[in-house]
Amino acid sequence: MGHNMTSPAGLTGDLRTDSSTGSSAQLAHALLRLLSGLRYHKNVVIAVMLVSSLLGTLYYLTAPRKYSAQASLLVNESGRDHLDTSLTNDDSVQQNTMPTFENMVRSAKVLEGALQRLAPADRVDFQKVSQERWLAALRGLLSVRTVRGTSILEISSLSRDPRVAAKLVRAVVDSYIDFMDCIHKGATGQLSHMLSQERGQLADQLSRKQAELLAARRRCADMGFRSGSKTLHPMVQRAVYFNDSLVEAQKHRAELEALQQSVEEAIRHGQDVSQFLISAGDVIGRELLLNSLGLGNRDTTTQTALEQSLLADRGELSSLRQNLGPLHPEVLALSERIRRTEQFIAAAQERINQGVAELRQNQLGPWLLQIVQERLQEARQREQMLQVQFERTRAEAINLGGQMAEIEMLERDVKRLSDMNDALLNQIASVDLRRNGAEVRVGVLEEPRPAKSPVSPQLTRVALLTLGAGLGLALVLVNALDALDDRFRSPEELQGRLHLPLLSTIQRLTAPKSTGIESVATFISPTDPTVEAFRTLRTAISLLYPDAHRVVVSSCEPEDGKTTTLANLAVCYAQAGKKTLLIDADLRRPGMTSLMNLRGPRGLSELLRSDRGIEESAAVHIHHSAQNGLDILPSGPRPSNPAELLGGPRFSQLLGWAESIYDQILIDSPPALALTDTAIVGRLVDGALLVVQPAKNRRHMVLRAAERLRQMKVTLLGVAVNGLGGPEDRGYGYYGYHGYYSGYDAGKYAYRYTTEEHLEQQPGEEEPAMVDAVPDILPIGGGDEEETRPGGRIVPQRVA
Repeated sequence: MGHNMTSPAGLTGDLRTDSSTGSSAQLAHALLRLLSGLRYHKNVVIAVMLVSSLLGTLYYLTAPRKYSAQASLLVNESGRDHLDTSLTNDDSVQQNTMPTFENMVRSAKVLEGALQRLAPADRVDFQKVSQERWLAALRGLLSVRTVRGTSILEISSLSRDPRVAAKLVRAVVDSYIDFMDCIHKGATGQLSHMLSQERGQLADQLSRKQAELLAARRRCADMGFRSGSKTLHPMVQRAVYFNDSLVEAQKHRAELEALQQSVEEAIRHGQDVSQFLISAGDVIGRELLLNSLGLGNRDTTTQTALEQSLLADRGELSSLRQNLGPLHPEVLALSERIRRTEQFIAAAQERINQGVAELRQNQLGPWLLQIVQERLQEARQREQMLQVQFERTRAEAINLGGQMAEIEMLERDVKRLSDMNDALLNQIASVDLRRNGAEVRVGVLEEPRPAKSPVSPQLTRVALLTLGAGLGLALVLVNALDALDDRFRSPEELQGRLHLPLLSTIQRLTAPKSTGIESVATFISPTDPTVEAFRTLRTAISLLYPDAHRVVVSSCEPEDGKTTTLANLAVCYAQAGKKTLLIDADLRRPGMTSLMNLRGPRGLSELLRSDRGIEESAAVHIHHSAQNGLDILPSGPRPSNPAELLGGPRFSQLLGWAESIYDQILIDSPPALALTDTAIVGRLVDGALLVVQPAKNRRHMVLRAAERLRQMKVTLLGVAVNGLGGPEDRGYGYYGYHGYYSGYDAGKYAYRYTTEEHLEQQPGEEEPAMVDAVPDILPIGGGDEEETRPGGRIVPQRVA
């Protein structure tokens, strides 16, 4: 099986890590990633901003100009009863009805009236709109708002012609004024018509009852019956009592129904309902209404007594002034008492006004309507009960008293109907009085005038929208490109996402044409500037983790260059005077064994399966390299159960024995995502080093590999970035030595050895004959997954 070998060496940089997992750190990392993405895709951002600016400029130059005109209206409610200042002296109802007046301006009736007032020449904004959609078009051009804390409506409109804009507003204002005048006069007219119809029906019933009474009296004229006689039968008296109660109940019910209809009409048409508070107090009961306002009997009695006392004191003061003069002590004392009484009454009146204001702020109309409806329901129930009792006692009285009882009942019916007729006449009269006066008055404060400059489009607004849209679209595109380009673009992003220090950055380099230890760059060219990255890696591990004597090296995917990185790192440790043992624990695809040209029947797999002692077995299976201080333990024949061998006690015993002999132990293992061998070995050593190729490895794969090792309780020492030098790695440039070693030729390519396919070998079989390696130029080589069969011999083994 062929094998690709590389010997990368490279550049180093500053070591930095951020292990904070708090929200502030995450936000900082997110901002850094965003800024990094914007810098990485700056051409996209510039292009988007240029296109957005071009579109914004084009819109500003070609958009039709629109002009605005505005008018101000004062909406004042009148017609309230100002005699009763305890209930109606407040302006909160006016403010609560302003939203109603505002919505009425946009109503279909008002807008239809405005369209009828426009001349054909004034309909320039409706030329491309069908007549059925004129109403919606006008509503879109119209704007209505209430000036905060006032009774002023501001009506404005847009148009392509400044003169037409002013005429549109003028037409809407005129239509609104006519509509308000019509609707308020029409509301009282409808109520008057409804009461008149009810009175006509009541008059018919009264006529029938009077005719029945006259006929009954004629039949019993000789009985000498007189109304109010005290000799009536008790049953008749009972019927008379229920009849009187029923008359009062029906009268009260009729008053409540009329009041309910008036309040409903006022609410429906946006009228002032405070005018009904007086009539509500008469119908519902002044004490009940005052209690609803938070004013009890005691307050009313006290105020009444003080008002009577004030009248008496004023009369007495007038008399004393005539007799004693204005400076007499009694006159002065009486004046002071009158002043205090007036102050007390004024303060009480102020409390009442505050109660009314709070009530109006809580929607006076619905509250009053609810109270009227509750009292009307109670009145109807009481009337029904009295009607049942009356009919029952009436039947009993008729049966008992004969014709006299019948005449008495007829007289009561006539009286009841007559009283109800009078009540309806009074209601009709009061409605007619309100009908003669306008309850809402609308006055024009500011006439609409043609504008001199357009209000749309505005240069500042277009510029801000263009900038915001361009920046937003650029952010969306950058995020989309980041999602598609799932790679680490900079060392900061790599460290921030992995929460690991970046120990070294390794460039692509030119491979030698030899095999074995002679193929390792740090061995054949120890003074080459490009191999300084491996010394930096060795120094970073020694300084950051001085107790890390046993280190396993892995990657997230095959062919990431972990084997050649480990080989060069091992030579660096040996060159530093440390006795180093290099173990190839990749028992499935032993890249280190192929790289060092140590394929054969001896190695780690045989040592782990052997029954001999560790020290005795190590003397047989460990090879000494040409580099002084570096010993190598190859993988040996490929076993059928590599995970079980690595997880067995022999491997941990081997590490314990090696730690007593060697200063540094470096272990090559399979990729972390492919197999669990790295996790098994990682739990037995001091830490793991992860090799990453930014141009090759996807971000989510690297993150998954690191997370998997952490879940397996493996200590991660850091990251070594490998295979730099292409245009896609420009984000890592300042971490290298491009400028410092500009006089040296670091090489632009990695290398690969192309060999024949290695036949599968069973334990104990002899190594087949090797073939010579042929170098092949290839960017970014991995060299750790496929086997290589380079020519040459196995290095003679020696006992450590």
